Amino acid sequence: MGGMDKLLREVQARPYSLKNVPIEALHAIWNGLCSHVHNVLSSGKGMTMNQFGTWSFHVDSVDLGTQRKVMRTPVFTLSERFQRLYNLRFTRGPSGISGSVPVRELNIMAIASASGQSRELVATALKDIFLYAGETAMSGAPLRLDFGPTGAFVCTGGGYCKFTFSPAFAGTFEEYLRPSTAPATRGGVTRGGTSHSRVRPSSSRHGQMAPPPVLPPEVGLPGGLPAASP
Repeated sequence: MGGMDKLLREVQARPYSLKNVPIEALHAIWNGLCSHVHNVLSSGKGMTMNQFGTWSFHVDSVDLGTQRKVMRTPVFTLSERFQRLYNLRFTRGPSGISGSVPVRELNIMAIASASGQSRELVATALKDIFLYAGETAMSGAPLRLDFGPTGAFVCTGGGYCKFTFSPAFAGTFEEYLRPSTAPATRGGVTRGGTSHSRVRPSSSRHGQMAPPPVLPPEVGLPGGLPAASP
């Protein structure tokens, strides 16, 4: 967390509204954000910060006859507005986000509760942190935003940026679905159920974290982070 401590202190020293906010409060807010992102992804949903980017999954399904294999790969996409505003070049992964994965908006109240800070301070702190991050990356200086157990957003010289997932999330998670041996009866009509086999990462070196479950199709709407001042 040493790198984030330096970054948060530089944000605190800027002539904005965080000058009198204790550095411990900024750490608590950032840790609350990291926990929020990690918890949402661990539940199998995506999360979007409207002025920064979206974490979610790419989903592929293969029909194996007696069962179906579902493969889920974590994906981060930097928002086009953030890229344009700070003239950044974002390295995309080979796969895009699947629309079948529900996406939650950033929950400011959840972060406020986790950090023990007010909703207003959380919103202001996140706005100033990402404003600083965008301006630093645009200047060509190296930047690293550590998102705890999820991964890190890294920018090198020239505004080239990418998001690297941590070993616990990196790789593709597989799940096998097969027809249930005990069909459910509803309204006088017998309907076949679905049973799930164990989920496991196929290419991740570390599997300490339980991979996310497969959820029914649902399209989420982006939103969340207050707009940063250009």
